[in-house]
Amino acid sequence: MLAIADPSDIFQPFISNTITYDDNLFRQSSPPNSTALKGLIRDDFSNQATASVAINYALGRQKLMLDLSVSDIRFANNQFLDNISSNDRATWQWQFGKSLSGEISYSYTRAMGGFTNTNFYGLNMISSSNVDANLNYAWHPRWKIRAGLSWLNYLNSASQRANYDQQIVTALAGVDYKTPSNNSLYIEYSYNDGKYPNQQLVNSTAVDNKYQQHIFNSFLTWKPTEKTSFKGNLGYNIRLYPDYSQRNYSGATYNLTLNWTPTAKMMFSLSVWRQLNSWTDVTASYVLNDGFSVSPSWQATPKLGLSAKFSRQTLNYTGDQITPGPTRQDTVLNCSVSLAYKPSSNAEITIGYTAGKRDTINPPNNQPYDYIFNSVFSSVMLKF
Repeated sequence: MLAIADPSDIFQPFISNTITYDDNLFRQSSPPNSTALKGLIRDDFSNQATASVAINYALGRQKLMLDLSVSDIRFANNQFLDNISSNDRATWQWQFGKSLSGEISYSYTRAMGGFTNTNFYGLNMISSSNVDANLNYAWHPRWKIRAGLSWLNYLNSASQRANYDQQIVTALAGVDYKTPSNNSLYIEYSYNDGKYPNQQLVNSTAVDNKYQQHIFNSFLTWKPTEKTSFKGNLGYNIRLYPDYSQRNYSGATYNLTLNWTPTAKMMFSLSVWRQLNSWTDVTASYVLNDGFSVSPSWQATPKLGLSAKFSRQTLNYTGDQITPGPTRQDTVLNCSVSLAYKPSSNAEITIGYTAGKRDTINPPNNQPYDYIFNSVFSSVMLKF
């Protein structure tokens, strides 16, 4: 007797290739720092060949999912940056009875660190491993209790960036309510314990950047009209550094997005945010990020779509403050536009352009951190 496949079972291989040109790969100021870029070429072409597979397998009420992706990235001029990157995830979605459900997952990524916020211009591969488990208990059709625990580990391959290695343990709990009209409100508390195994040297002093973080958050999904939807979170963030209280932060954070669909083919998205960002290749503490973005899109035909995005961010490096003095502040502008064409359901061709600019006040060591860059790309993706 033959087994009958579940309709939700999926085995989906992908391949893609992307060619990119960047006229300021190392994000240098103009004129560039000739000493820092000695032996390097400012502009470059890169080719990224990627093979991926998505596997979904349902066994009763349980579901196993596997997403694997590996990329071979080659540079035409700065060939020492050639690398193999990957992005993988394994997930088990489980359900017990009508009320209990949850998810256990492991993800691994390996990617080249960027050059936007560093004076290190060698190859640095950042590896991250994340184990995540969560539990949901729905005691009522509209009410659900959530709890979760996760472990995240960042490792830098370059010894010059080892002080950015990081381990974060997160625990969270929350209550979710869904209205009859399918809107939802979720209230959550999360606790982060962050550690940096390698201490940072600041003015010849070893600094331990360990921290504890308390986040009180509310998440709202609301659709007031057929053409308008709102999604966002608003909360309060407390981040404490036991060894350096100068870095402590407490204040409101938010990330709000309004979507408007005036016609079946057009959509506009407006986002505003104030976030406490921990970027593994930027700083061993945090950056306070205030910004907004506007993203229009137009599906001209079923096969042809045009999208664009403009964003402005103000980045305050208050987390780097240990000794008295002015704090670095960046103003970052980015814009992008892309055109996607789908000749068939199994193929997609995309071309795009991205430009960016950064102006810095109070740069570290009075070094120029301003930059301007332009980048174009073309990609082809095939599904089997």
